[in-house]
Amino acid sequence: SSQIQAFMLAATSSNNNEAVQVQKGSLVEVLSEGEWWDAEITKLKSGQARVHYVGGAEDEDEWIPISSDRIRLPQAETSQGGRQGKRGRASLFESVEPVPVPSALSFKRSSLKDPTKKRPWKALKKVLEAEGYERLPPDAPTYTAIEAGPSLLPSKKYCDLTGLEAKYTDPKTKLRYFSSTEYLQIRYMSEHAVQEYLKFRNAMVALK
Repeated sequence: SSQIQAFMLAATSSNNNEAVQVQKGSLVEVLSEGEWWDAEITKLKSGQARVHYVGGAEDEDEWIPISSDRIRLPQAETSQGGRQGKRGRASLFESVEPVPVPSALSFKRSSLKDPTKKRPWKALKKVLEAEGYERLPPDAPTYTAIEAGPSLLPSKKYCDLTGLEAKYTDPKTKLRYFSSTEYLQIRYMSEHAVQEYLKFRNAMVALK
C-alpha cells in the first residue's frame, strides 16, 4: 500500500503558532501579489509543496517551501476583507450573479408566429394588389415602375487609372485622371495601353 506523504505546516494566527499536518489535496492559502489566495496542494516533494490556485490556470502553479511565510492554513474571513478567495478566469464567472429572465415577455406576441402553420403562397398579382399601387397617382414612383425621369444632376466621371472621381480629362488620349500623378503616367503610356483603358468604358478613339 502506498503511504501518503505529509509534512508539517506552521499555521500563523494572531494568538498562537501551531504545527498542522498537510498532505496532497489539502486546502491552503498562498500569498501572491500582496494578497492571500485560495489554493490546493497538488504535490509534495523534499519539503516543498506544489500549489494550484483555485480558479486559476495550471501555468500559474508554483513550488513553495512548506516553511515559507507565503503559505498558511485557511483563515476565517474578516470584516476588512483580508483575503481574496479564488482567482483566475473561472472565478470571474463564478462571482457574477445570474440575471433572472422571466418565462413570459410582455412585448413578445407568440400568436404572430405559429410553427405548425405554413406560410401561404401568394402569386405576384396578389402581392401587387395587397400593396395598393392602383390607389396611387399615375406619376407616383413605385417599385414596379420601370421608367424613371432623367436625373437633374450631372453624371459623375471617374479616373480611368485609380477609380477615384476624375477632375480632369487628357485632351489627347481622352483618359480621365484624378491628379497630376496619374497625368504623368498617361504621358508615358503607349498607344496600346491607352486603348485598353478606354475599352473598359467603350470610349476607344483613334489617336493622331
